[in-house]
Amino acid sequence: MTVSTNVLTMEDDPVVRETIAAYLTDLGYTVTQAESGLQGLALVQEKNIDAVLLDWRLPDISGGEVLSKLGSVNPTLPVIVVSGTDELGEVIEALKRGAWDYLRKPLQNMDILVNAIERSLTRAQLLKEAALEGEHLKELVRSRTEELERANALLRREAKERKEYAAALTESEARFRQLVETVREAFFVHNAQTQEFTYVSPAATEMFGLTPDQLALNSRLLLDLLHPDDREEATTKIQSIYDKQEPDSVEYRFVVGEKTKWIGFRIFPVRNLDGDVYRLVGVAEDITERRHAHDALCASLREKDTLFKEVHHRVKNNLQLVSSLLSLQAQRISNIEDRERFLDSQRRIQSMTLVHEELYRTDDLSCIDFSYYVEQLARRIEQAFSAVVPVELVVDLERIHLSVDTAVPCGLILNELISNVYKHAFIGRERGRLYLSSFLRDGSIVLKVVDDGVGFPSNFDMNESNSLGMQVVHALVEQLSAELIITTDNGTEFELIFSDSSLCLLP
Repeated sequence: MTVSTNVLTMEDDPVVRETIAAYLTDLGYTVTQAESGLQGLALVQEKNIDAVLLDWRLPDISGGEVLSKLGSVNPTLPVIVVSGTDELGEVIEALKRGAWDYLRKPLQNMDILVNAIERSLTRAQLLKEAALEGEHLKELVRSRTEELERANALLRREAKERKEYAAALTESEARFRQLVETVREAFFVHNAQTQEFTYVSPAATEMFGLTPDQLALNSRLLLDLLHPDDREEATTKIQSIYDKQEPDSVEYRFVVGEKTKWIGFRIFPVRNLDGDVYRLVGVAEDITERRHAHDALCASLREKDTLFKEVHHRVKNNLQLVSSLLSLQAQRISNIEDRERFLDSQRRIQSMTLVHEELYRTDDLSCIDFSYYVEQLARRIEQAFSAVVPVELVVDLERIHLSVDTAVPCGLILNELISNVYKHAFIGRERGRLYLSSFLRDGSIVLKVVDDGVGFPSNFDMNESNSLGMQVVHALVEQLSAELIITTDNGTEFELIFSDSSLCLLP
């Protein structure tokens, strides 16, 4: 770490921001502070920033947007996400968008932060130098080829020039070796024709337990260290990089002594004058600790998912028990109106039970397939009223997924509306027709319940109704900040409209 190292902290919590700044300043860093993403992006443009500490949740734009913008402006600028959450989805999203490391707040040991910054700065310097060296190598090959062509014509007369060329090449190689042999990551050059290493930096000894000379003499020694489950894929991957002629990043397991290490590779193809890839240059980095942390995080997430599913399963069972008790109690009541009140409560509970049942059977515990849920709810209500009037049930539901907080009140609203259709819409009729539909329209979700029954009176006002069901509907519509439009023309049409902000965006 040098005195000129400038670290930018993007953090909206002033206490956390000042704490980090004070600690890093004491260690000799220059610290620039930003309380929002947009302010931080502006500072990156204005100042010479060497590394960024990024809070994943900022007040104006998300950490993911900041990462994308920084990656497009300066892909070699280290960005370390320091977040108050360890949700796997956010960790993966951060790494996909180019985060160099992911630390969780609160930072119990600030040395972890300092180590992450130092690793990132070293890695950034290596990547910059490797990129420059890659361009230098291509330019060197091109210029030296031209020199050789001229030297061949003048070889007999210009022996001295050839010696000077050899000396210059030797000096260039010496500078190259000084560069790559001072970092912990292993640098390598792989020949396309011989399939052997033409150069391996000394860091490979600590990483693989093999000296550069051993690897240069027999590249198969490195393949032999590959974990048996990764060996075939790695061999195929190397050939595909030659075929595609594009940079790539891979991670594989290596068995070194009694340890299994995860090694990450960044590989860059180098082309000759004809445009053909004749060698690969790259950097290998030991990422074992990071992979172990990732695996532990995944295991923790799987355990949490299992616990959440168990909770939903038990809630569903308890709600079903309450529903059964209400049904048993209803059977013991002789008064028809009182019995119907118990059955109405039972159907409301069943509508909530369906939500937990759907969550228990799905992999995503944050939202449910609402179209499937609506149809199942309608079918159950249809079975409950099958002895009243035969009703043709028609569904036309667009496939949408809603959050649980929205699905439950929507289900209760639909339960009341559909039950009312069966109880009141077809009085004195031999049969009826009920049409359910859902679709997206202009940034809103629209649910329709339409029947061809007798309809409401012309002066009907849901807000003034004494019916408990209509009062429940009115309260839930307000809870959703929705709009309920009632049309009475050759039957009744209920149109529930609410914002599509509750939609779950599935991959």
